[in-house]
Amino acid sequence: MSTIQLSDDGTLDTVLRCSDCGQEFRFNYDGGMDAGNDQSQPQREQDALDAYDDFVDSCIEEVEAEHECGVA
Repeated sequence: MSTIQLSDDGTLDTVLRCSDCGQEFRFNYDGGMDAGNDQSQPQREQDALDAYDDFVDSCIEEVEAEHECGVA
C-alpha cells in the first residue's frame, strides 16, 4: 500500500504525493478565521492551525480512497 505524504513545492497549494509512484495531488485551502470574533490572537491562530490540519487530513483520506497506484 502506498503512503500519501504532505509535500512542499514552494507554492501556496497543499500538495500531497504518493511515496511509491510520485504522483502529486493539489488542493487549495481557502479557509480562514473571521477577523470580527472576540477570541485572543493565540486562540485564533490555534483555531486556524487546527482547521488547516483537519483540511489536510480530509485531503489525505480522499486521495487514499481514490488513488490507484500503478507501482507494485
